[in-house]
Amino acid sequence: MKALLLSGGFAAVTLLAAPAQNRIVVEGKEVKAKEVAIDALFEPGKLWTHTAADIETAWKDKGFKWNSEQAKDRGIIRRENRGPQPLQIKAFGRLAVEEVVFVLKDGKLVELALLPWNKGDSREADISEKDFNEIVANWTAELDHRIAPNHKDRGKDTASAARAERRMWIGKETLAQLEYSGGKERIRDPYGGRDRAGPNFQGEFIRLRLMPKPDSLLGLDASTGGKAAVRRADLSKSVVREPSGDVLIPSVPMLDQGDKGYCAVATSARILNYYGVPADQHEMAQVAGNAAGGGGTNPDEMEEAMKKLSGKYKTRFTTVLDFDYSSRKYQSFMRKYNGAAKKMGKKVLDTDNYIYFFGGLDPEVLREVNGKGPTYDKFMKAVKENIDKGVPVMWALQLGLFPENGQKAPQVSGGHMRLIIGYNTDKNEIIFSDSWGAGHEKKRMAAPDASAATMGLYLLQPST
Repeated sequence: MKALLLSGGFAAVTLLAAPAQNRIVVEGKEVKAKEVAIDALFEPGKLWTHTAADIETAWKDKGFKWNSEQAKDRGIIRRENRGPQPLQIKAFGRLAVEEVVFVLKDGKLVELALLPWNKGDSREADISEKDFNEIVANWTAELDHRIAPNHKDRGKDTASAARAERRMWIGKETLAQLEYSGGKERIRDPYGGRDRAGPNFQGEFIRLRLMPKPDSLLGLDASTGGKAAVRRADLSKSVVREPSGDVLIPSVPMLDQGDKGYCAVATSARILNYYGVPADQHEMAQVAGNAAGGGGTNPDEMEEAMKKLSGKYKTRFTTVLDFDYSSRKYQSFMRKYNGAAKKMGKKVLDTDNYIYFFGGLDPEVLREVNGKGPTYDKFMKAVKENIDKGVPVMWALQLGLFPENGQKAPQVSGGHMRLIIGYNTDKNEIIFSDSWGAGHEKKRMAAPDASAATMGLYLLQPST
């Protein structure tokens, strides 16, 4: 399965010279950026009193949006370079920020995460080691001044996916941890699939996490790794059966991957968050091999990365269904597809060009090949069995071929990864979720169409 898992695109954006950093060119037109200052978040005595309503009131006109309007447990302000008034985020008048993530529990703010730089969103995706270290140094200086005068180098987080370096500040009311990861670039052999270290530096991410200072610092651990907080046998308690016939898992946290092709890693991070592991999509992207600049994750590589991560998170990754979309095996699928196309009087796609083949797929032929019979039965069996157990299903598919929510699919084409979170037998539908933030929590597709569009189904679940 060598197609890239991509989702969402963006217009060409060019940042002007340094003296005009508040001016941006978007598709050839110069516009003035809106600058949002986040210094208020560092004012003493206020941050950990904030409720969901407080956050909405203070930040709704400054780019804030909930990841899920229903849950209101995670919100975000993200730098944007598009639109009539692009948005830039600044801290202390001089430090750029890519995104600010608000995490709430029981309606109260419990964590604030700031991303000064990451390879998926930042303008300088191929940052130099010198510039990367300068960002770390600048934030260290500000935190020394604003949180506590002395910080502690905590070394690598060996429990996290990225093994990020950490610096910690313990203030009067706030615990701050600056986490950063980078190293030699990874160059992948396109034939053997193996990695080797390249000659250049590759930055991964720089992240600042702010949390309320705990009552006791004994055994303090602010890791983003660790094992699942739930047992596999207890997941079925999360399943809701509604009078409408919907059987679904409504409690999977929402993430917003933004414009970058992080659908696979964002999906994985959402599942781990559902299991109580504070994993992060930027860490996942490092292990999964996403390219700098927000490129997608190759599904074969994602499978390998998830197998590596499974041991660290005490989870189990399995392939439930593989529909032979691999670049090494697609000829077999093409013969089956073309056999159905001939019978239906449709265009035959006899080609050695893998990309051309998938660009020419006909929805009606796909329904005939994978949307009925034994293939469809296997698809629905896998969905029902796992949803009933409280296990969301990772769903790799071809976008744009079939209606969603009873309307023409909004996407044009391309590979993507979603989460199947439910089904409705009476309506013959599957219920799914995209990692695109608010409005994408719960969507529907006819089950035969979903089966026809499928490239593969995967599970990530607690090992015990």
